[in-house]
Amino acid sequence: MKGGVAVEGWGWTRKAQVVGKFPLKYYAVVKMVWSNEQRAFAVETYFSQIHSIVAVQRAFRTRYQIPPPDRVPDRKSILLWVENFRETGSVSEKR
Repeated sequence: MKGGVAVEGWGWTRKAQVVGKFPLKYYAVVKMVWSNEQRAFAVETYFSQIHSIVAVQRAFRTRYQIPPPDRVPDRKSILLWVENFRETGSVSEKR
């Protein structure tokens, strides 16, 4: 991925895209690149957990073994994925 970096955690690796011209160590804004499997899990959990964003984030952290200092999808991303799923039936990014 052009301009991307691999962010490694405890037993997992996730792709991140650096937004801006500064390297990651200089507090660059990082756009996380989530897989379709992770997006689908978040959408399924959202519907099964009575539309609770916090429950989705907790389940996501548990399912993908992401330690607490590392990021999970934020509220805006989860709601965007749910809206996209309702409109298109897919969790893939709109092109």
